[in-house]
Amino acid sequence: MWTKIKSVYDAISVKTWARFLAGAALGVVIWTFSSTALQDVIVFSAFLYALLFPERGYFAWKQPAGIAFIILLAHHLIILPFSVSPAMSIDDTGRFFEVLAGAFAIPVIFNTDKKISRAIFYSAAGIALTLAYDLGRMAYFLGPDILAKAHSFRPFILNHSNVASMMAGMAFFVFFFFAMPHLSRPGLARKFSWPVPGYAAGALVCLVYLVIAASRGPQIAFALAFVCGGFVLPGWRSKLAWLLLVLALGALLFLTHQRINPRFAEKKTMANFSERDIVWKHTWKLVQEKPWLGHGYGKRNFEMNYYASQPPRAHYHFPHCHQYWLKLLFEYGWTGGVLYAAAWLLLAFGLLRKIMAERTIAGRLLPGAIALMLLFIHLYALGDYPDNIVQAAQFWLIPAALVAMAGRSMESES
Repeated sequence: MWTKIKSVYDAISVKTWARFLAGAALGVVIWTFSSTALQDVIVFSAFLYALLFPERGYFAWKQPAGIAFIILLAHHLIILPFSVSPAMSIDDTGRFFEVLAGAFAIPVIFNTDKKISRAIFYSAAGIALTLAYDLGRMAYFLGPDILAKAHSFRPFILNHSNVASMMAGMAFFVFFFFAMPHLSRPGLARKFSWPVPGYAAGALVCLVYLVIAASRGPQIAFALAFVCGGFVLPGWRSKLAWLLLVLALGALLFLTHQRINPRFAEKKTMANFSERDIVWKHTWKLVQEKPWLGHGYGKRNFEMNYYASQPPRAHYHFPHCHQYWLKLLFEYGWTGGVLYAAAWLLLAFGLLRKIMAERTIAGRLLPGAIALMLLFIHLYALGDYPDNIVQAAQFWLIPAALVAMAGRSMESES
């Protein structure tokens, strides 16, 4: 009897590990090797597959928030000819097509809560493995200077230390909230049974990376998003415990933030946000020149118009305006800005309604984790622009949120 039980356990373990390794490897390819042909093949293959069964994803986009984002895409295409440089805007739209293709495929392929949860988890696992490797690489080359030099250590593992820090923060929220249902179980043995140690290891790697990379914007946004995490917990006792935890951590961070990240002590860059105030003020002037339809989409279009307008001198080169909503106003004018605000607000209200409707941690973890990741990105976007794979994550979390809001436990549900 014991032999049969052990053989079944071993088979499950092998299957579980094989699935984890395959999923994590796919996560590494999608996020770490995002600029390679292999990632292109995977995303566009998923898109072509989704084209064969588009009806499987209609349920997600038929919601008010989904319709709002479809209207945004139509608006983007309609005003392309009104760009200052239509050719640049069309070309940059083509470069963005892979992100749009992935967004179309996600609700078709991952069309249930279980499937989208797995996709998010394996993405986080791939990111954690990448960051663990990068921590080892930096420790080897930088040694005791790792805290002082990690922020600018090249080559960057994920385009830039800001980008890597943002991905670390998002992955942390996935591990943290996916572990909560296990931690709520009665009994100490159940609380720390598999897969809790795995979640804890992933969360720890991401948290350590956030500290080591010393990116101030992601650290501030992460702290603010973490504070809001208490709203995901059900019941006033859980929220009260979270509030006490946040107050204790907040007091600790207030007293030690310059030791955790010495860059917070740099008065010159902290005072003017590394001269971002220059690009913000001048971009606002450009917005007022074309207030309704904007100057057109794309970073190259921004650079051309910004530097052709004789901006104030700065020590930094600005490839974008370092502020998400200001960027939208520059590109689309107030028409696009209002449409974007409406779409994001509808998505936020939909996620909040879904979270509040669930009475258990298990029911809240998927919409809660997605909501916190999107909040994290938008908080960061107030002082910078979510670029590279952070931008891809921002847009791919939209269909993920729509699937979570629909609450489908089986594919046959309508």
